[in-house]
Amino acid sequence: MNKDKLYEKFVSMVPVKSNEKKDYREVVSENLNLYMQYVKQLDVNERPDNWDEIKHRIKQLCEGINRAIESEYRGMRHSAYTTIKNQLDGYKTLKTEIPGLSLKENVFEVKRGAVAYRMRTVALEEQHKLKPKDMFHIPLDKRGLVVTQRYSVPGYPCLYLAHRVYGCWEEMGRPDFGATMVSRFKVQKDFKMLDLRVPSKADWDADMVRYMSFFPLVIASMVQVKNNKDTYKPEYLIPQLLTEWVISKNSEEKGNGEILGIMYTSSQKNDDFDYPSDSFDNYAIPVLKPLESKNYCKRLIDYFWLTAPTYYDLEVLRQGERMNAGSFGLSPKELKTQNLKTSHFGVMEKYLDGKELKMIDEKS
Repeated sequence: MNKDKLYEKFVSMVPVKSNEKKDYREVVSENLNLYMQYVKQLDVNERPDNWDEIKHRIKQLCEGINRAIESEYRGMRHSAYTTIKNQLDGYKTLKTEIPGLSLKENVFEVKRGAVAYRMRTVALEEQHKLKPKDMFHIPLDKRGLVVTQRYSVPGYPCLYLAHRVYGCWEEMGRPDFGATMVSRFKVQKDFKMLDLRVPSKADWDADMVRYMSFFPLVIASMVQVKNNKDTYKPEYLIPQLLTEWVISKNSEEKGNGEILGIMYTSSQKNDDFDYPSDSFDNYAIPVLKPLESKNYCKRLIDYFWLTAPTYYDLEVLRQGERMNAGSFGLSPKELKTQNLKTSHFGVMEKYLDGKELKMIDEKS
């Protein structure tokens, strides 16, 4: 198949649906096997010169992911982490040196001035009490409130942001929009993220080998949770190991590591709304200095300023609601963008655009 068809196959694989009769280990293994079958079907004239090397490296990654999951199922967490770390950093055997994935080629550079959003559900009677700091990560002296999430473990705060307000809402499981509060975050310093997003077609065309090489990690990280009420969710295993790797790297570099966190596509990705694909882009950023403050990570405070939280009904009362601008003459891509802009989510972003941004003040 040509690379356009291969892209369609890859994108159709995620998010990976859970299977009531199979566990996470089986689901991932079967999907990685299917993925390798697709890779091998790439037309000869579309393959890069070092195709055999690329194919071998992808196969090694798939095998490493399967080994890590098996180690976790056997209760050997350290072994599982070491396996993933070796896939990213490289390792040596008695006979040869095995290279890791080329991380320099798979980072997303977030530039100063970039915008993201964070949403919380808040009881109506409590909404007026929320301060900007309440929209940051859970304070370090309240670690006991940190539950397991896809890219974070209990007890270790992580700042979750979304590229769009809509993305926040989907990632939170579509809560009652009227019971949510949202803040707009603005990046104050450039940083890099490990890129685990599903690529757009344009990105795929620009660097197929990069996305092809890392896609097994995307597959293993985008398996939808089978039992949301369970305390332990195996679907979070690989994402959490990747977060541990990021934390370890930042610790080795004394908090000045190359990669701040992970940028990923939500496992809630769907076609229910006709919005641009980047609406599902999210950031997961673990705290960088967990022992230097009782409240908020001092380094993350430097990276982000944010608005006071607000909620949709309040802003509608203040400013009125924008109306749909019509769709005559718009291309399909432009129509997707307008659909988002004129939705409740887009209107909320517009309201937040005009609000004042401030640095977190731990004392306020």
